Amino acid sequence: MKKWPNQLFINNNWVDGVAGRKWDVINPATGAVLESVALADAHDVDIAVKAARKAFDDGPWPRMDPLARGRLLFKLAEKIRENLADLAMTDTLNVGKPIRDTIGFDVPCAADLFESYAGLPDKISGKCYGTLPDNVTMQFREPMGVIAAIVPWNFPLTNAAIKLAPILACGNTVVLKPSEVSPLSAFMLAKLSLEVGFPQGVINVIHGTGAEAGAALVEHRGVDKITFTGRHQTGAQMLQAAKNGMKGVLLELGGKTPSIVLPDAPLENVVNGVITGIFFNLGQVCVAGSRLLVHASQHDEILSRIVSKVGSLRQGDPTDPKNHLGCLATDQHKKVVINYIEQAKKEGAKPVLADSKNSKNDGCFHAPVIFDCVTPSMTIAREEVFGPVLSVMTYKDEDDAVRIANDSDFGLMANIWTCDGGRALRIARRVKAGRIAINGGGALRPNVPVYGYKMSGIGAELGYEEAVHEYTNSKAVLYSLGTEKSPWPE
Repeated sequence: MKKWPNQLFINNNWVDGVAGRKWDVINPATGAVLESVALADAHDVDIAVKAARKAFDDGPWPRMDPLARGRLLFKLAEKIRENLADLAMTDTLNVGKPIRDTIGFDVPCAADLFESYAGLPDKISGKCYGTLPDNVTMQFREPMGVIAAIVPWNFPLTNAAIKLAPILACGNTVVLKPSEVSPLSAFMLAKLSLEVGFPQGVINVIHGTGAEAGAALVEHRGVDKITFTGRHQTGAQMLQAAKNGMKGVLLELGGKTPSIVLPDAPLENVVNGVITGIFFNLGQVCVAGSRLLVHASQHDEILSRIVSKVGSLRQGDPTDPKNHLGCLATDQHKKVVINYIEQAKKEGAKPVLADSKNSKNDGCFHAPVIFDCVTPSMTIAREEVFGPVLSVMTYKDEDDAVRIANDSDFGLMANIWTCDGGRALRIARRVKAGRIAINGGGALRPNVPVYGYKMSGIGAELGYEEAVHEYTNSKAVLYSLGTEKSPWPE
């Protein structure tokens, strides 16, 4: 690997933090230090926000020909593809994701996002309302301003692209704060943006803790909107911080995705889909299918098939393309996952596949876990574990399945498996979640919005119309055509 950038990226310059502090970025698979990176505090945040503010208020970006803006986004997409191998290995080393996944999904998805939104800038338009004989009323869409984008560690590059692509397409400037756990690919992305010619101050990347740099960023009065992906507890803090300056807020938070398997579903597809849904990236996915709802008549067969197939998954060195499973992102997070596993046992869940002392669980590694006999009231069924833990629940009929699926504080996504299209759509209308995947159709697409019901978020991530709504301001202009006006009160 080439040496990673290890400074803050502010106003197209690489700079150390004002306080001169550093933060060791760790490879969770080996415990080795990958890089010692500059650590931002409130002073650095202020500098970055002011750079973004000046770029928005006085710079060319918001006033640039939309097609020219789109071309820069397209060039960035191409740069990402040219650097696929380095970017993929960076996220693999940084968070323990299998290289087969970072090469096959994470980096290509990031490139696709920038390419897709490269076509949006000149499509942003307002409208004309019904007119009176002497009045024309128009609506304009204008760039919003400085956006604070805060992303988690589970998909470092992809999450950065999900934020930056629509933000930039709409003509805004941005201060991106990646997780302090996984900042390396975000800095690489900043380096690529410099190479393709983004103007000064348009993209700024700071690295710091949530408690210090994150809090300073969301509270800064120079920020016009906060977009955050992460835990719902932190999202609640964002809402409190947003009142300082009356900022807009877009929150994409946690999930507790149910997978409803109806008796007519093809079991081989179900088994593959369920295993992918919960064990891809070791369950460190906001839409991880952590709750499996099966009909009583099929429970034993489905569970047996899943356990058998999970046993064939290869886990080990994330840089080995033969391995399906890598490790958890941090030792601290592994402790959280283990606590949930032990709590499930205490509450009466039956461990079908669980061995926290297995040799594969050394360091940040943890093998897949499956619990049976899970009830909706158990902690394992209610809280987001964010790990390789599947909870199997049994339902009696369709109404019972919908009731269990909706018995959650979250509503980010749901999966439905059936050969009956009408039934699938009927259940999809009843399940309270922002995204419903039928028979495995849940792939991330740049043009498809991500909504969150209940505690899963506010606003919409991605989607073209939704992006314009989230990242532009609307202005009404009332144009009087009358030539004579009588002053009030005459």
